[in-house]
Amino acid sequence: MKKLILVIALVIAGWFAWRAYNPADQPPAIAAGKSFNQIFPDSGGGFTVQFTQEKEGYSQADLLKDGKKLAQFSISDTNSNPTAREKFKSSTRQLAGSPSASVGSLGTAILVSDRYQVQVRSTDPSFTVGDREAWILKFKLGALKS
Repeated sequence: MKKLILVIALVIAGWFAWRAYNPADQPPAIAAGKSFNQIFPDSGGGFTVQFTQEKEGYSQADLLKDGKKLAQFSISDTNSNPTAREKFKSSTRQLAGSPSASVGSLGTAILVSDRYQVQVRSTDPSFTVGDREAWILKFKLGALKS
């Protein structure tokens, strides 16, 4: 019985050791949300970019003007949700050299380096598709390109 327990323990320990040294079998790494904050557009010109959420693989901010929320910005690492890339596969539009897609009637998104989704969502009716696209171009997208 002791030998059986020892064999089982060795098999389990071996499996954990094998998993630790076989990164191809590991889930892909996910970027820390806080690392995205430097990529968002800067406040200025009467606009304030106010960060509202950070978690693994995601960061979000509001765009304010005179205290009024106009839009919501986000960057997400699609390694945490690979199906998020699907909407870009059939995209015929490009923005900043990346495939672009509408996200509902109020959102515009691009997929940078086939991994990072950058999205601007209108929260005020005065904030148009053209505004969303212009603000996407203000992100420091080069920091996401690999």
